Amino acid sequence: MVDLAGHGGRSIGAVRSVAALAEDVVAQHTDGPTLVVGHSLGAIVALELVAAMPKYARGLLLEDPPALSARPDAGDIAREVTQARADPHSAIEAMLAGHPSWTRRDARSMLEGRLMTDPQVARLSPSDLTWNLPALVAASPVPVALVATDGRESALLDPDRSELLRLLPPERVTEIPGSHHVHLDEPASWVDAVDTFGSSLL
Repeated sequence: MVDLAGHGGRSIGAVRSVAALAEDVVAQHTDGPTLVVGHSLGAIVALELVAAMPKYARGLLLEDPPALSARPDAGDIAREVTQARADPHSAIEAMLAGHPSWTRRDARSMLEGRLMTDPQVARLSPSDLTWNLPALVAASPVPVALVATDGRESALLDPDRSELLRLLPPERVTEIPGSHHVHLDEPASWVDAVDTFGSSLL
């Protein structure tokens, strides 16, 4: 597992683009795995990574990749972190209420992730992190699979969602009820999708 710059207690440093985030991943893991699984912004970074280094991985699995229009507002990120720091207990209870299948450990892990986010991430301008998801998928030099929620909390909004469903073979698309965090909502279904796609690359 790789924490992107600005996440997991890591400083954002001089990173100011998706390409720079991808370079940072390679710096942490010089030898690419057979399959790269990217969640949310991590999915965009994975696409950028193989665009620059086609031999880094044999395939990509994108978990609920965000349409550019779903990019969170900087003010919302900062507000969310401030509220979590002020009252972590209420933040955990709110997560559990909104995600019945989550364990308390899941909620605590999510909260810790928010609290360890570099505050500078919220200050990045829209021009810093920008992408064209359908174009990245269409140009990918390796096979791409998609695991996305079919719920209202999905970050994969139209028209990007419809375009990805058009671009990808049906056998590489898995839609699962839940939230943006499919791996926590339906872990068994998520693992099955990862295993099935990963096996097809061997």
